[in-house]
Amino acid sequence: MARTVDRIEGLGLIGRGMLGNLSFAVPALLERPTDRGPPGRLCVSTVAGTPPGHRHLAIGDGTRSVDLTFPVPAPEITGAGGSASEAGLGSWVVHWPPPPEALQRLRAARPELLVLGNARALWSDGEPFIQAIGAIRKELGSAPLLWAPRVALPHRIPMLQYLGIDLMDTTEGEILSSAGTELDESLGASAEPAGTTSPVSDTGAIYRDAFARADHASRVGRLRELVEARLAAEPALSEMLRYADRDLGDLLEEHAPVVGHGTGRYVLAESLRRPEMRRFRARLLERYRPPASKEVLLLVPCSRTKPYRNSRSHRRFWGALEGLRSLDRVHVVSLSSPVGLVPRELEDVYPARQYDIPVTGEWSEAERQPIREGLHHMLGQGRYRAIVAHLDPAEYGFVREAIGDRLPSAWTIGDDRTTTTEALASLRDAVAAALVESRPVPGGPLSVVREELAEVAAFQFGRFAADRLFAGKIRLAGRPWFQRLVDPAHIDLATWREERGLFHLTLAGGQRLLPDPPLAVEVSEGLTLTGDLFVPGVRRADPAIRVGDAVVLMRDGKLLGVGEALLPGRLMTGLTKGSAVRVRHREHPRTDTPMMGERSSPHHGPVV
Repeated sequence: MARTVDRIEGLGLIGRGMLGNLSFAVPALLERPTDRGPPGRLCVSTVAGTPPGHRHLAIGDGTRSVDLTFPVPAPEITGAGGSASEAGLGSWVVHWPPPPEALQRLRAARPELLVLGNARALWSDGEPFIQAIGAIRKELGSAPLLWAPRVALPHRIPMLQYLGIDLMDTTEGEILSSAGTELDESLGASAEPAGTTSPVSDTGAIYRDAFARADHASRVGRLRELVEARLAAEPALSEMLRYADRDLGDLLEEHAPVVGHGTGRYVLAESLRRPEMRRFRARLLERYRPPASKEVLLLVPCSRTKPYRNSRSHRRFWGALEGLRSLDRVHVVSLSSPVGLVPRELEDVYPARQYDIPVTGEWSEAERQPIREGLHHMLGQGRYRAIVAHLDPAEYGFVREAIGDRLPSAWTIGDDRTTTTEALASLRDAVAAALVESRPVPGGPLSVVREELAEVAAFQFGRFAADRLFAGKIRLAGRPWFQRLVDPAHIDLATWREERGLFHLTLAGGQRLLPDPPLAVEVSEGLTLTGDLFVPGVRRADPAIRVGDAVVLMRDGKLLGVGEALLPGRLMTGLTKGSAVRVRHREHPRTDTPMMGERSSPHHGPVV
């Protein structure tokens, strides 16, 4: 089977799959063959005349079909694991967990389709269903299609897609509907009240509508939001998401991109656990250090407008400080849920620039803890001499407790009114007092910009690679919303745009990261890079690569090019078809004319 991936949402891989001569969009809905419904839909039916103890299924779209035949363990519905049987055409039926010898056969077979035969029983138990998905993807990778029979109901479809279930059937809904249960994709399944009758509904149409809605959410990057919106339809959904965020968190983070577009809604407590938010908070603690020039930590509330610096309140904060001596020594850090602490230089890094939340002034313990951890880290790693908190002391009392008496601290307001004339005057006085002993930063404002960009690079690539990229004298060119790093020979090393928030590398920048660059992709022998890099041309890929990462293309220790990852690193080697890297710059023979864009414009900027 050649599986292609166009987009990733959670564990779901949106694209196309092929089984035998049958090609279909993934994820897919398997319906019962009836006269109703649009032509070309994917159907599954039981073939009569199957020998006792076996099941024979036909999957087709009305033009082509494939047959699956496999033994049925008895009793089939107990949920007890212990079997794996080949069903034909690279398909296997598994009752999870299989015994070690069966799992070994599965690994060797590299199945194209895996049917989770006891999925319904595992779902009923809750956590075992999530554990089975995690074990399957760990042992067999993301390439096999996964079918969970008799689990899908219309309100469960977003969750199942998010968990990476590729094939979902309407069987369970047909059975419930025939018994008088009403199916609703928002409210869940509910029995009709006694004495009432409801019009006969087309169960397939209800499924198709729910499936189309989930498919649209996937393609616009909002499947997780739809999952959270459906949690009230069935308590089991909330349980499943909690288990998934806990047990499959590493897999979910691996599939989450490092760049984003649009605005994500983070409304429920479950939003705190989204993988992109957890990664931002983790990288702040693991990779980020406050710039060495910053001596005064200024804590301010976040804003509805993103990035915060463009908001009316933040512009008034900074405007109140204009004219103060050594103002570059002030480090503006915003407090937000669910992101945590957001230093000014990271405001454009996903998801800090692309989120919206309800604002109530009340902080749960789950929201407070990232703030405490971030403060502990920044006060430990920074060179601050004083703290100014332009925060409501009633709402942010937990911040006062976290700061303690580590450094001299000033709180500038007595209520939640941060932009009144009195509050802004108090802010100016407190910052001016904190800067009394400070001196201007050697090298001026551009030296501070260099430090801030270096921290963005450390957040993106890690500290060691950032130090290599920024080693020696660096020229800065461009505008605040578009920065270029230029070496002393006037060659561009990297570019940064605010809407992306992370760096793109040039060949010269990639060369600086050798010999052991992070986020490296090893290109197969004999392949000439003439366009983008596809999966068959990937020999190895750093498992730390995420969609949107700036990657370095290598062969035998030599740089071939640089580009942007279209797949996570493990999928680059786990799939057999599709695009892996959008190549931005590639090495050319020495007789070629250098690529446009590698050499800087005459306006190089000063050395910093």
